[in-house]
Amino acid sequence: MSDHPTEPEDKVIDRDEYTAERPVDLRRQRLRPRPQPPDDEVAMASSEVEQVSDLYGVGPANLIPTEPGPQDIAAVREARLAMLLAPAPGVETDPAQWGWRGKLNALGLRVRPNRTGIEVSYRRAVERIRQPLPGTPLVVVANPKGGTGVTPTVVLLSALFGRHRGGQIVAWDANEACGTLAARAANCSNSDGVWEVLGHARELCSPNSDASSLARFLQRQPTLDEILASDQTPGGTAIVGRDECAALMAVLRRHHAMVIADVGNNERAQGFRWAIGNATQLVIPVIGHRDAVVAALRLLDGVADAGHQQLAEDAVVVLAEVGDIPTAAAALDNARVAGVLRVAFDPALASGERIVLSRLPRSTIRAWSEVAATVADSIAQTLADRNAPLETADDIEFSWAPKQSEPTQLPSRLQAYAVHTGGSAKGSQAANPAGHVPDWRPGW
Repeated sequence: MSDHPTEPEDKVIDRDEYTAERPVDLRRQRLRPRPQPPDDEVAMASSEVEQVSDLYGVGPANLIPTEPGPQDIAAVREARLAMLLAPAPGVETDPAQWGWRGKLNALGLRVRPNRTGIEVSYRRAVERIRQPLPGTPLVVVANPKGGTGVTPTVVLLSALFGRHRGGQIVAWDANEACGTLAARAANCSNSDGVWEVLGHARELCSPNSDASSLARFLQRQPTLDEILASDQTPGGTAIVGRDECAALMAVLRRHHAMVIADVGNNERAQGFRWAIGNATQLVIPVIGHRDAVVAALRLLDGVADAGHQQLAEDAVVVLAEVGDIPTAAAALDNARVAGVLRVAFDPALASGERIVLSRLPRSTIRAWSEVAATVADSIAQTLADRNAPLETADDIEFSWAPKQSEPTQLPSRLQAYAVHTGGSAKGSQAANPAGHVPDWRPGW
């Protein structure tokens, strides 16, 4: 006979020693309030990201962008790895369509293109444009100097992404008022714009809203992308500020996969500052003129000084080949950015007329496809760097390795340019014997 009782009623349970959790009634539970950070952290965060108000009823949850999940980021890494290992099917094997090979194939042959030729290079750029980009990236195109091609850059990037990604791309004229994006786009069929979207922002962010609800306020393009025009009211006084930009982005984020913004050239404007603070990628078009180069470098310094150093380092600079190209290229090569791409100057882009992608020369489309592919690469790399699963060799500190010295403070991009140009000019030492460089920072 066992010494231990087998009947449960024979054992007395001490409730003070009972450690099991009590049953929880989920219907009676309330969300625990989020702990508030210390005052110094709140002040630091508010200085980096300006707070916005929900003036248009989109909901606080819609004002906060949703970060891509681990599976989405893993898909980005897998796609980038696949592109490095081998080209996509058909890139090198599909029959050629350009050159003499294309003419032979028009007669019924199936001649492959040159693997190192421009047609295969273009096909690879298209595949890079199509790579997975989860979430809704915000691509900001800016240069405080007017006439550098900001609006044509937005039109071309939107058209190329729309053509090769199958739509869900919107080009947003984020100027304070009276932007020219709709006037340069291929199609402008209605007069609706940002204020019409803001007037219906609450319903456009509701659970019952669909893409067609927003489409009536946008202007569909032949390349499947859409244009959100700025306010064009004659004599109007209302301007788009920080709160309006946040509400518009909440609406666009809900219905589109990528937003490309033309923020104008007023870097002190609220909308400009909001766009920089929320951008995924920065694109800066430049021409070979000194004032345009100085404006671009000053913008990069201002972005870095505002706490967005990584955004400045990941920026893509597009240099149109007009003006003093060697001097401009030398200055931009030292600007510590992700890449400086040179594109041939196309008079059609500077004419002020509507930009229709199918009417542009093949060389222009090929060059700007490389720009769009580089932008896609930079966005994908930014996403892939988040929550890196493995530790890199740069993060490992070996005991036998020499200790690295403290990082030196790099001069601003504009100061480096001023020193470079001042050292090459005659009489620069006499005019500036102490090597003093004036402070041209934008004062963000």
